[in-house]
Amino acid sequence: MQVLFSTCKRGTTFDEKWELTFSDEFTDTVLNRNVWKTEFEWGYPEDQQKYIDSAFTIKDGILHIITKRDTVIGKVQNNYNHLFYFSSGMIQSSKSFSQKYGYVEMRCKVPSGLGFWSSFWMLGAKSWPPEVDIFEISGLRPNKMSVSNHFKSSKGKEMQNGTSINGPDFSQDFHNFGLEWNVKKLIWYIDGVKVYETDYGIPQSEMFLVLSISLGGGVFSGKANNTTPLPNSCDVDYIRVYKNK
Repeated sequence: MQVLFSTCKRGTTFDEKWELTFSDEFTDTVLNRNVWKTEFEWGYPEDQQKYIDSAFTIKDGILHIITKRDTVIGKVQNNYNHLFYFSSGMIQSSKSFSQKYGYVEMRCKVPSGLGFWSSFWMLGAKSWPPEVDIFEISGLRPNKMSVSNHFKSSKGKEMQNGTSINGPDFSQDFHNFGLEWNVKKLIWYIDGVKVYETDYGIPQSEMFLVLSISLGGGVFSGKANNTTPLPNSCDVDYIRVYKNK
């Protein structure tokens, strides 16, 4: 799917049906730790990076999530002494905010290069699935965005649907990435343009927000090496969530 986009300014135009329920405009000088946790309780064997608590800076209203060459010991599944050679950051709202239905939007610019896997997603507050990937962008193909919905069928089988959208190079400028979620549909937007929708396997429980910048992950992003442009960053203008009035 090929869609034309513009680098539109802050926010999306809403009619009177939306009410703001969550917003981080990153106007403080440090990340708000009352809102954001900076790790999960598990690790992924294919990840090359360790998420660290010091991977964040804020300047002029922009959150910078820094990925760099590093030497860090961390946990991967049951191994508490795994040695990582890269560090990066992730933020998630499992302890502070979750919501059922509404509209979620983030304005950001992602990194590009071998190994980068940038993801903005939502997870079920009580179980997995559901999971909705608002975007996954590979540093190998920063002009392509993947979206997906993970769910269980009526027979309990884990399933997913989604698509890939070709656009501009999302690492070159800021873009607005949005998801509308109602009882019947999930609808994805880039810069206010609808790019995909599904009416199958729609989540019916509260979900929380996750933004993760990882390295590695197989054929999707490739493995980071000495050619990967580091240090690098994902730059975030804001994250906002709305509900129907």
